[in-house]
Amino acid sequence: MRPLRACLLLTLSLALSGLFGPARADDLRRTAIVRAIASCRDSVVNIHGEKFVGSDEDDKDRRVNGMGTGVIIDARGYAVTNFHVVDGVREIEVTLASGRTVAARLISHDRGTDLAVIKIDSLAPLPVIRLGTSSDLLIGETVLALGNAYGYEHTVTRGIVSALHRDVDVSPTQRYEDLIQTDASINPGNSGGPLLNINGEM
Repeated sequence: MRPLRACLLLTLSLALSGLFGPARADDLRRTAIVRAIASCRDSVVNIHGEKFVGSDEDDKDRRVNGMGTGVIIDARGYAVTNFHVVDGVREIEVTLASGRTVAARLISHDRGTDLAVIKIDSLAPLPVIRLGTSSDLLIGETVLALGNAYGYEHTVTRGIVSALHRDVDVSPTQRYEDLIQTDASINPGNSGGPLLNINGEM
């Protein structure tokens, strides 16, 4: 009896190893973070264009290259970004996740909240981000930032919600209220990009 039972256990062990071994290893790599980014990556776009800013040295405007990030919120091509990304930009260009660059135009903005809506020129429907809610955010929960950091497209960083309802004075005339504080790394070019929960919702 003992040799037969040992043989059966060995056979069962080998069968389970063959069925679940490689699949389980692959599943371990496909973490919640990987799935979250994969689910929303195509709805995040890179925004770039030239604008002229004043120079204190010679009182002449100088041309600078602006860059930022946007998020598609409507399949017809409407995207949201930060207003300072597109403020003063004469020709807004957007690079889609596919690598295709198309024109866009400013539709509306609110300087107080530094938000803007742009319309991307596209005949085909565009992928839309999944919207979440900030009402149920938990301090300490994992969040992801996705954007055009330093011009490197679709850069992903991870952090936590450090605090909620923060008010920040940027300048004597600019104040942001009720912000989400996070320690996810956010760099020049990330402006306008989404902060995602672990489910890939903005």
